[in-house]
Amino acid sequence: MLSWIPLLGPIIQGFISIWTKSQDNAIIRYKTDAVRDVEEAKISANIISATQDDIALKIMRDAIVLPVAAWSFLIGYDTIVSYRWPEWMFHVNPYPETVEYLPYMVLVFLFGNIGLNAWKRR
Repeated sequence: MLSWIPLLGPIIQGFISIWTKSQDNAIIRYKTDAVRDVEEAKISANIISATQDDIALKIMRDAIVLPVAAWSFLIGYDTIVSYRWPEWMFHVNPYPETVEYLPYMVLVFLFGNIGLNAWKRR
């Protein structure tokens, strides 16, 4: 194509071929990532549907979520509502440093569960 330009033609043509090869590799990598993401989503949906009616998982989930949710509610209540009416305060102890992550873990679990259910119904 550019061989009619002496000395510069092959150099420019080489750069163009390197660039097109890199673009082809990027497209192949993108397609591979998309296929892998779809397969992972299918596997996750299969796991969710297989364990959907498992009573033991529901009991374990509730055993983990309920105490932390109640504790978080009482701390939030003491912080927000009882600020105006201090006589209605529950005086709940704050989270110890060793379990400070628990409310965040429960929130991630609940929002993740909502997201997975929304993905499944899509």
